[in-house]
This record gives sequence, structure tokens and C-alpha cells, in this order.
Amino acid sequence: MNHIQQVFIQSIMKQQQQEKQQQVKQEENGQKQNIQYLQKQQLLTIIQKCQQQQQPIQQASKCPTLIEVQNQITSYFQQMILQKQTININNVLDQQLPYFLQVMGNLIINGLENCQGDKEIVQEIISQYKSNPLKITMSCSLFQTIGLLFRSQLVYYDQCTKYLANFLLFRDDFCDIFFNTLYIYQITHGQTFSQQIGFTQIHQMIKKTQDDVWTAFIFKMMSQQQQKMTKDIFLLQFNQYTVSMNNFFTKSNLIMDLVAQSVKQTSKLHNDEIFQEYLLIMGSFKATTQDFLKKATQVFFEETNDLDLLQFSNNIIKIHKQMNCQILFILPMLLQLESQYLDHLIQNGIQEQQPVKNSSNYYLKMIEKLKNKCVYNGEEECNCKKCLCIRRNRNSAKESQKKKREALEKIGPLQDEYDKIQKKVQSLEKENQVITKLLLDVFKHPSLEQLASQFIEPLTKIISDQEFYNIDEC
Repeated sequence: MNHIQQVFIQSIMKQQQQEKQQQVKQEENGQKQNIQYLQKQQLLTIIQKCQQQQQPIQQASKCPTLIEVQNQITSYFQQMILQKQTININNVLDQQLPYFLQVMGNLIINGLENCQGDKEIVQEIISQYKSNPLKITMSCSLFQTIGLLFRSQLVYYDQCTKYLANFLLFRDDFCDIFFNTLYIYQITHGQTFSQQIGFTQIHQMIKKTQDDVWTAFIFKMMSQQQQKMTKDIFLLQFNQYTVSMNNFFTKSNLIMDLVAQSVKQTSKLHNDEIFQEYLLIMGSFKATTQDFLKKATQVFFEETNDLDLLQFSNNIIKIHKQMNCQILFILPMLLQLESQYLDHLIQNGIQEQQPVKNSSNYYLKMIEKLKNKCVYNGEEECNCKKCLCIRRNRNSAKESQKKKREALEKIGPLQDEYDKIQKKVQSLEKENQVITKLLLDVFKHPSLEQLASQFIEPLTKIISDQEFYNIDEC
């Protein structure tokens, strides 16, 4: 290859690299545009809900209610999202809370300070929230808007605030699930009532202040806030729950991303205990979900057509002990685990770059391996490549077993005949051995010893020929 050809090939390779880089940039720009479009659509949906809430409030009373103040905060936050302005906040709370609640509480107080409401009422609410942040409650539209703010990374509290963009409570695929399960009805000024999610309910989920907190949460989620849960509702909700959790483990999430970063960047992000717990939860979900569904359906509805909270609580303890897993508690367990991880990052800091622990790479490999395992494990409900392959292998194995059974059925009569022949041969061999021994003993007698050489060899030949004949005859 001469110099001109080398230059020509190099120029072609550079052109190809440039084209690839342009393609990657176009894809990244396309993804950013899609995310921005989704955020705008989410914001429009929240605004419409907020407007629907405001209409009855304005008609009901001139005195501003909690909902009205919340709607003003929501409007302020929505303007910040539309203008893509970052909200800088500082800690003004008198009580220490888990990190994500600490940031959210300060964000709501910032919204109160900037909303266009009755100053006296707003100041009264702010003082209550500062002294006891567990009194903070949020309407659906406010909670969704706060989630969108974090996902858009438009809130700055400290260097860890960016991790809240992927925090389970604020994810767009789980935000509604948590609100619809945890909300309570709150009456304001005896005139209006609304669905509110409070810091108290969320805090109880994280700290698990009572043993039945998670059980009550799962029952509300599965029964859709009804007092009784039927078998049909349970099967429908469990299927949706499985799909949601499978998507969570398959796609990017907070702990998975931080495991990957701890491999590439700093050991400050590393936490063996949390990584191990995450792997156990993920592995348990992937391995036992379908078996759990069969067992749970059998135990829950064996003697009744519907369950109340007490019956559900008693049965769920029994099932978890029998199967040595806690499938139904995976969602609150993950929320608690992510909260603990964020608190770990705050306590340890992430500025210093130190040598990476080798085990981080192990966790990353195990997570990637489990990601490729489908939770349905070949069941008919799923048509992914893994399940189709498993079903093909199962069908092939069944077909092979069927052919073996059919072959054995045909061989059966022949085997019986062969066994009969073998028994006959063994019987003849024993008879010949007896005859041979008798003849040898006879010719050992002194009077016949001289004749032995004349008869032994011909008799032996006759016996062996007879054996061959008998076998052939058989």
C-alpha cells in the first residue's frame, strides 16, 4: 500500500468517525427533546388538575384554604419549570429528617415564601412547618409538580440533590402509585376536603415505626383503597405491580446508577451493606414472583372470596415465612433502601477521590446478570426473547421425554422375551456345570482313571456343543 492509498483510507476512516459522532449527537438531542416534551405534557396535565381543584374552592369560601395555598405554590413551581429556572434552597427546618424529606420540606417552605397568598395565613403555615415538618401535607398536583421539579433537576440544596431526579418516590412511573396509596382525606375550615399525602405517612414508611405499616400500604395498593380485596382485584393489581417492579429493575434506577458510578469514580459511593440488600431484593423478585403468586392466591382465597386488612396481614406473614421471601414488601423496602443510601452519601460526602473497592465491580456484574433474567421465567404471560427461548427448551424436553416413553412402550414386550431367554440360558448353564462335575468325579475313580483320557475330551466337546445348540434353539 503506497502513501496516497494510506492517506485516502485515513481520510475515509475520519469521515466515518465524524458521521458516527454526528449520529450520536443527533440521538442525544432527540432524547433530550423527547424528555422535554414529556415534561411539558406532564406539566400541562398537572395544571389542568390544579385548575379543576381551584374552581370549587373559589366558589366555596372567600377565606383561603390549605388547598388554595397549595395551588398557589404549585403555580409558582410550574412557572419555574416553564422558565427552566433553578430553585436554590437552604435548610430552615428545626427537625432532622431523612435527606429527601429534608429537601422536599425546605422546597415547600420556599414555595410558600414566594406564593401570592394571604401573608398572615402563609406565615402561620410556614412557622408550623418549620417547627414540625411532619405536619406538611401535599395535594396531588403539588406532589406531582415537586416530582417533576426534581426529575428536571431544577432544585439545588447541595451536591447530592441531583440524585433525587431518580429517587423512587419522585419517578414518573411510581409517583402516582405512592400518592394513590398513601393519601388521606383532609377537611379545611369545615367547608372543603381533599386528598392529601403527608410527611407523616411517608416518614412512617421509611422508619417502619410499626410492624403493620408496610402491610397496610400493600393492602391499600392491592385493594385500591377499598376495605375488602377480591381475588380478581388482587390478580389484576399483582400483575401491574409485577410489571412496574420488573421495569424498575430493568431500567436505570438510583442504586443501580450509583453502583456503576462507584466502580468508575469514587469509593465514597460504595456501601457493601446496601448493595448486598439491593441484590437480595432483586434476586428474590426475579426468582420467586410467579411461585409466590400461585401460593398467595391459594392461601388468601382458599376459604373466602374477599379479604379485609386483618385477614391479609395474618396470611401474608404465613406466606412470607413458608417461602422465605417478602415479594409484596419489595416497593417499601426499596424506598427505605434508597433513603438510607442518600443519608449514607450525606454522612460520608462524595468529594474525595479514593481507590475503588473491587467488590463494586462484582455488584455491577451481578446486577447486569439479574437484569437479563425475566421474572416470568417462561410463563405464557410473557413473550420476551428469554421466555420464548425457555418455552422452546421446555417443549423440546417434553417432546424428547415423550419419544423416550413411546420407545419404551414398544420395547417393553421385547424386553420381557429377552428376560425369559436369559433365565433359560442361566438354567442350562447350571445344569451343564453339574453334569460336568459328576463326570469328572466318576473318572477320578481308580478303576476308571485309565479311561479318563479317552472320554473326558470328547464329553467336554459334546457338552459345549450342546450348550451352543440350546442357546441357538432359544
